[in-house]
Order: sequence, then structure tokens, then C-alpha cells
Amino acid sequence: MSNVVVTRGPVTTVTLNRPGVRNALNTETIHELITLFHDVAGDAAVEVVVLTAAGDKAFCAGADLSEVKRLKTQDDVRTYFGNMARLIDTVHTMPQPVIGAAFGYVLAGGMGLAAGVDLLVASADAKFGLPEVKVGLYPMVVTAPISRLIGTRRTLELGLTGRVIDATMAEAWGFVNRVVPQGQALNEALRLAEEIQAGSPVIARLGKEGWRLAQNMGLGDAMETLRNLVSLVALSDDSREGVAAFVEKRKPQWPSRL
Repeated sequence: MSNVVVTRGPVTTVTLNRPGVRNALNTETIHELITLFHDVAGDAAVEVVVLTAAGDKAFCAGADLSEVKRLKTQDDVRTYFGNMARLIDTVHTMPQPVIGAAFGYVLAGGMGLAAGVDLLVASADAKFGLPEVKVGLYPMVVTAPISRLIGTRRTLELGLTGRVIDATMAEAWGFVNRVVPQGQALNEALRLAEEIQAGSPVIARLGKEGWRLAQNMGLGDAMETLRNLVSLVALSDDSREGVAAFVEKRKPQWPSRL
């Protein structure tokens, strides 16, 4: 049985498939995901990616502790957690918008993975946390993307206490875009993907690129970068078609999709 299940199409769904271990991330699964996301990133036919998981107990419980227990050397540890960092960064830098559909336990590296997506839908039963401290570890790698979403002090609190928060709190903190009834996260994520698809796929990619680059810049540099990118947007064939369709009161036919 594959650790990852993929349904390809304009909206491509990627499903973690280790429900028996709460979709924990072992090295094999991490490598499968990194390879898959690199492949999808280069596929012009894919417009939106949805990341979810099998089962009903956990989106992802983080690192596979049965494997972590076997790590004996500093190089072993650096390699394993370095791969975790590579996975999160690979998701974060995908050219296509990536929507997460989370439910159940979203813990440790699983919360880091959820921080890597662009938009996150969570079902009402979702529980988010960094409980590594309770087993003698600390979420070093994942605190970087998480703190950019919920702030440094909140991230430190979760890391030091191992506290778990519910979906409503995660939404209030800005980690989650929307909370839906239990069992509806994937359906809502797919609806959100359809909303994104109503627009131009090339403009969505450029918009995400500008948003991603600006996050790690000072205001002046961000404004300059976005000023340059908006020139690419406004002079694109899709932009010209979109403006013409608005003036002519018709639905646009995006050239990048034809």
C-alpha cells in the first residue's frame, strides 16, 4: 500500500495514506511527498493542489517516533529532520496554490506541514499542537513556519508547554482560514479550489509568488518586488482577456488554459 495517494487533474489531490499510525511521517513517506510535489510543481496542467489524509483520526501526528527512536548519530538526526524541513519548504514554494484539508490531530511535524500550505481548511474536530516536549524533544524545525503565522510568543508557548489548541483557537490565531463541520474539510477545500479555478491559473501563480516573496522582505523591498511583478501580471495575455471580458460583460476565456 502506497504511503501517498494522488488523484491527478487540474485540481490534484494528495492524500497521506498511513492512517494506522495517524499518518506519521517516516523517511519513506517524506521522500515520496517531496518527489511527488516536485513533479506536480512542473506540471502546467495542475492549477491547484489539495493536501489531505486518510482515516478520520489524524491529518498528521508528526514524525514517526518509531523511526526517531532508531536514530543514533548526529548525522542521522540532522538528515531525518532536514528532510522534514525540505518537505515543508517544498510545499511552501510550490508555484500552484496548495490548500490543506485538516482534521483530527495536527501535531508536531504535522502542524509544520499544515503551516507549509497556502490556505488551510480545518474540520471542527481538529486539534493543533507541538507536544514534542512531552517526549523529550523540541519542535526546532517547524517553529520557523508556524511562528510566521501565529507569532513568536504563541509558538514558544505551544513548544514549551506541549499545549493543544482546538480549531476555533487556531482560526482566531490566524493559522486556519476557515473551520467547517466535522467530516467536511476535504469538501470545503475542493470548493475553495473551484473558486480559485474561476480565475486565471497564470495570474494565481504570479499572485502566490508575489505573496510568498514579500513575506520575508522589508516593506520597501517588498513594494519594489511587487511593483515589478504587477507589470508581468498586467501585460499578460490573461490580464488583457480578463479586462476585455469585464468590459464586454462576458465570461473570460483564459489563454493560459486554452
